[in-house]
Amino acid sequence: MQAPRILRSQPYRLFKRLIHITTIPQIRFPLKPLLILLAAFSACIAWSCQAGGFAYISNQGNNTVSVIDLASNQVIASIEVGKAPVGVATSATLGRTYISNVDGQSISVIDSQHYKVLQELPLHGSPVGIALSPDSKTLFVADWFEDKILALDTADLTQQRTVNVGKAPAGIIVSPDGKQLYVANRDSNDVAIIDTASMQIVKRIAVGEHPFGLGLSRDGKQLYAVNVYSNSVSMIDTQTHQVNTIKVGEHPYCVTVSTDGSRIYVTNTQSDNVSVIDVAQQKVISIVPVGGYPEGISFDHANQRVYVANWFDNTVSVIDASNNKLVQTIATDKQSRAFGQFIQETAH
Repeated sequence: MQAPRILRSQPYRLFKRLIHITTIPQIRFPLKPLLILLAAFSACIAWSCQAGGFAYISNQGNNTVSVIDLASNQVIASIEVGKAPVGVATSATLGRTYISNVDGQSISVIDSQHYKVLQELPLHGSPVGIALSPDSKTLFVADWFEDKILALDTADLTQQRTVNVGKAPAGIIVSPDGKQLYVANRDSNDVAIIDTASMQIVKRIAVGEHPFGLGLSRDGKQLYAVNVYSNSVSMIDTQTHQVNTIKVGEHPYCVTVSTDGSRIYVTNTQSDNVSVIDVAQQKVISIVPVGGYPEGISFDHANQRVYVANWFDNTVSVIDASNNKLVQTIATDKQSRAFGQFIQETAH
């Protein structure tokens, strides 16, 4: 495993240059203005950290993860992981990012502070969807070859519990209270609800054809399942289990939810765009062109932006959620997927 490629940020270079200049014996700076300048510079750096976070983009084509600093929208590291990385789950609390490698049949554990792989956990099946509990104590993994869900203790990944679910489980997401795990069973056309304490299925809800990505409102009241072959999203009330269907673009894949839950964003892989849906009206209100074959999508709550991984273009598109406009495109690596909640918000 090679060391990660880390790109030093512009603030780092400026700071280094400033320190270098102030230590030259022949140059004398008045102390007070220099202290004021350093304080302002430090405050600027601190603000950037607070307003930012990081996106971890799995690149299936060359077995890497691109790390994007959300404060600058620059790739700051590229990390080699297992074969064919797909799913992403990340925790600022643990300082860890977990990557599912579908062909490598493993989970890569990344140190999020030093951008290096700490562990490669082998699995018997092929992991795809991956998610963390809200307290970061449990890592859930969907094995779509063996049709089961694994629950791993993040303190000791050898401690595992399993439950058999539907056919080809793909997207997974945990309720805000950590009591329920939702699983999109791709080839069973349903969503399974699992009690995380007992690891037993308590309910299966029929949705559209070929459900893949899942999204959940922050209050846990609305669950969204993207139906790839039906070109739709199933909107599920998590209390009553009532299902409403919203049509979107061609071959939709993944979904993310805005901070207040009023809007959802759906990637349409064969339309090369993102459908923006008003939840109250249950209809598409905007269509945002992005890169080629968009797959993974996550909402940056700190900056109110949406990040989209584009498989064909090897890029990430950035959407301003205030006006639903594309504002930036970031080059990543080959075949970016980023399936799951790939944004790690800064811990406070």
